[in-house]
Amino acid sequence: MDSQKNEAGEVKSECTVHVFDLSSDAEDKVVEIINDFYNEEHATVFAHAYVRASVERCRIPGATNQEIFDAWSAFGEDVKVMKKDEFVWNSSDEIMGFVENVATPMECDWRSLDPRRLVDEDEFPEDDEE
Repeated sequence: MDSQKNEAGEVKSECTVHVFDLSSDAEDKVVEIINDFYNEEHATVFAHAYVRASVERCRIPGATNQEIFDAWSAFGEDVKVMKKDEFVWNSSDEIMGFVENVATPMECDWRSLDPRRLVDEDEFPEDDEE
């Protein structure tokens, strides 16, 4: 089964996103592990956007693709999507495409996909209550 229930009884994916700080001195470079994605696709789209944003922060005018890649490799953040102990998506498969093609703001908008920021409608008071 690809999912499990969280504390609220909602079904969530078993996929996690592991964030790596490439500038860290730590051996594994893991900064955090994010869970509570709805499904594998949600985790993968989030991961794409997260890495794209990291690459764009390393992009400076006039830099070559190799210089952008080198800057990202030294100072950026990488992510991997995992399902239990298996890789679902690894940025190394697409990183050069991200470096070679400037991302749009929407392609970098990982915050709108972040499961830690998703809000249930039940958390908002009714509009007609004043």
